[in-house]
Amino acid sequence: MTQPKKILVPIDFSSEQSRVLQQAEMLAKQLGAALVLLHCATPLELSTVAFEPVYVPSEVLERFRGDHLAAAARKLETIAEGLRANVAVEVHVKACGPVDGIVKMAQEARCSFIVMGSRGGGIGPFLLGSVAEKVTRRAPCPVIVTRDEATEYKRVIVGVDFSAASAPLVALARDLTSADGEIHLVHGWQPPHLDTAHLFGDAGHEGLVAALGAGLAEHVGYLESFAATLPDDARYRLRVEEGRAATTLIELAESLPADAVFVGAHESEGLRGLLGTVADRVLRKAKTTVLLTEAARDAALLDS
Repeated sequence: MTQPKKILVPIDFSSEQSRVLQQAEMLAKQLGAALVLLHCATPLELSTVAFEPVYVPSEVLERFRGDHLAAAARKLETIAEGLRANVAVEVHVKACGPVDGIVKMAQEARCSFIVMGSRGGGIGPFLLGSVAEKVTRRAPCPVIVTRDEATEYKRVIVGVDFSAASAPLVALARDLTSADGEIHLVHGWQPPHLDTAHLFGDAGHEGLVAALGAGLAEHVGYLESFAATLPDDARYRLRVEEGRAATTLIELAESLPADAVFVGAHESEGLRGLLGTVADRVLRKAKTTVLLTEAARDAALLDS
């Protein structure tokens, strides 16, 4: 029997909540998935300003914590009721830290995706150490970090580096991009540093231009060969751009503009090894929604 798809949506009752829920609801309807709403309530730490130590009985602390969890559950249930007309919704409130709670719930519920905002735990667009950044390192499934109002994925960028992660990442894009949309398979090619005088002699600048043109054409050929191994899809657009891979993806996402950028961590890196990688830089700098996955691990995700 096919495992029902579930999309985990961490809820912290922040200003990003509406946008995240809209994006998650859109995907749930598209995929026939249920939403799993999760609020992680960090155990309350009571403090007071006093000249002398103040003793707070344990039963008082427990009552405060219980009241806090109950209030969160009521708020979460109100949100769920507003969604249930369109999608199935589960509600969970856990007394734990957000990162551990999100990762554990994604594992236990066998979620297909996590959809969350970019600001969780930070004060900037995407800060090192934020909840979202930590979750992407430990997640057992693809994480969609939303930065835009909910919209169909009509124009998607997929970073292609010809590694084992590339084909599964394109498969995710095929499933999530609208039928009349565009899937831009993008490879960033950074030309090597060339000593024109030593390599090209009298040809100088003309020799350099010819070498760069040949290098670019070679990588265009690589991308065409890669695309030929994929299932036929009229939505593909092939692009080889000169420059660093992360910069290429970020700038192209803004200029198209794209509704989302899909980027995979290499199997050798995993999401735990994200810091400093192309995926990490795209996640921090892109102004649009980013889907991040350890794609080789999640190759059959949507079929499971």
